[in-house]
Amino acid sequence: MICCQVMCVIGWVEMIGIWNIYFGHASKFRTSLTKQSALGGKVMKLIKHMIFVDIHDNKKLLINSLTGTMDEIDAPIYETLSKWQTCEEIVTENDLEAELLSNLQSRGYLVNNHEEEVAKKNEILKILRDEHVQMQKDQKTVVFVMTYDCNFRCPYCFEGDAYLKKEVIAPEQIDVALKFAGEGVQTICLFGGEPLLPKTRPTLEHLFKKAPDKTYQIFTNGYYLTEFLDLLLSINISQVLITLDGSEESHNSRRVLANGKPTFKKIMDGIEKCLENGINIRIRMNLDKTNYEEGIDLREKLLDKFSGYKDNLSFELATLIGDSYEERMDIITELYHTDVKHSFKDRERINDFITKKNSILDHLVYGRAIKPLYSYCYAHVDGMAFDPYGDIYPCLGCVGKERFSIGKYHPLIEFKENSIRNRNIEKIPECRDCTYSLLCGGGCPLGLNDSSDFFKPMCYSVKTLLHEELPIFYKEMEEGMKKTEEAVNSAY
Repeated sequence: MICCQVMCVIGWVEMIGIWNIYFGHASKFRTSLTKQSALGGKVMKLIKHMIFVDIHDNKKLLINSLTGTMDEIDAPIYETLSKWQTCEEIVTENDLEAELLSNLQSRGYLVNNHEEEVAKKNEILKILRDEHVQMQKDQKTVVFVMTYDCNFRCPYCFEGDAYLKKEVIAPEQIDVALKFAGEGVQTICLFGGEPLLPKTRPTLEHLFKKAPDKTYQIFTNGYYLTEFLDLLLSINISQVLITLDGSEESHNSRRVLANGKPTFKKIMDGIEKCLENGINIRIRMNLDKTNYEEGIDLREKLLDKFSGYKDNLSFELATLIGDSYEERMDIITELYHTDVKHSFKDRERINDFITKKNSILDHLVYGRAIKPLYSYCYAHVDGMAFDPYGDIYPCLGCVGKERFSIGKYHPLIEFKENSIRNRNIEKIPECRDCTYSLLCGGGCPLGLNDSSDFFKPMCYSVKTLLHEELPIFYKEMEEGMKKTEEAVNSAY
C-alpha cells in the first residue's frame, strides 16, 4: 500500500507564518481520480526543494527544505515521486496515487508552477533577511579575549601557538568595545587563551565595575577557579564552561600546565566550590578513541557526586576534529546510546553536543522546529570577539587567526567588506538556487581553503549530516522507540 508515513510534522513554516502547517499523520484520502490531472484538474508540480535521504530497509526520509518538514517514505512512494519529478504534468494512475498526491499537497510538496516555488522561497528569504539585519543592529552579546596567553599546553588546542602572544586586553580597550557594541548588550563572554590568569584580574575588575548589570559566560580551563571565586561571586554568571578530559590519568596526560604538572585535582576542587556557591558549571569533554569511555564514565560519576546540584551542572561531550570521520561517528553513536539511558527531561542537560550540531537532529530528538538558516551561525549575525591587539573576530573558533578578522576596534574602528560577518546564502552564488541552502546557511566558512573570498559555500557539513549522520540517529531512535513500546506493553 502506498501511503505517506509522517515522521516529523513541525516545520519552520509555523515559525515564520508563510504556509499552513499540518499536524499529525497525513490524511489518507480515498479518491476516484484515475488517469486525470491531479487535484481538481489543476496542473501541479513537485517542488525542487526535495531532498531524499536513505535510511534503512529501503526506506527514505523525504525532506522539504522550503518548509522544514520531514516524512518517511517507502520504495514504492520513492519510485512514484521519481516518476513525477520528470513530468510536466502529474497524472495519477490509481486511487493510491491520488491519495499520495493529496498528502503531498498537505505537506507543501506541490506547487502550481516553479515560479510559485521561487516566490515562496523569496518570501522566506525576505523575512529571514529582515530578521538578520535587525539582529546585527541589536548587538546583544560580545566576547572579550582577555589574553591569548595560557598556563596550559594542551596538545590539541585549536589556537596553536597563540599563547606566545602575552598581551592582556587593556581597560581602555574594554571601554571602547563596550561603547561600540552599544547599550543593547546583555551577555559578555570571557575567552582566551585563558581568561582567568593572575595578570588578567585587574582588567576583569575594571570590566565588572564598568558593566555590573550584564550576564557573564566564562570559558576557562578551571585552574584558577578558587582564586577567582570572590570576583565571580560579584557578578551574574549564566555558566562557567570548564574542560575535563576523562579520568584523572587521561586528563593529566592531555591538559597539563606549561611546566608539565597535573591539573585535574585542582580543577575539581574549583568546580566543587563553584557549585557550592550556586555558580552554574558546564563541563566539556574533548573525546577521541583513547578516552571516550573514560569520559562517559566520568560524567556518570560526576552526576552522582554532585547530584545535589542538578540545576547547576551540565555537560557537553564533544569529539575532536582531528580524528577520522568514522572514529568520530563511532564515538557519537556510543554517546547517543548512553544519553538515552537518562530521562528525556535530563538528556539535554547531560549532553547537547549532538543536537546542537544542527536543528535537524535537534528536531528528531526534542521535536523542536527545524529553523531555516539565512547564514550558518551567530558569527554572521552578531558575533564580535574583541582581542588585545585591536582586532574583532566573528566567533570563538577563529580568534587570533588574522585572516578571519572582520575589522578593528582600536585604535581606529574599521570593518572589512570581504568578511564572515557579511556572508549569507543570498551573497553566495552557489547557494541561491541550492535545495540545501535553507538547511545549512552556506556552511561553516572556517573550513574554506581560500579565505581570500568568504562568499563561497562549504557544503560538506550539511551533506555529511543529512546523508551519513542522520540515518544513523534515525535508526537509533527507531530502535529506542521500539524498546520503549515493548517495555510499556510488557507492563500491561
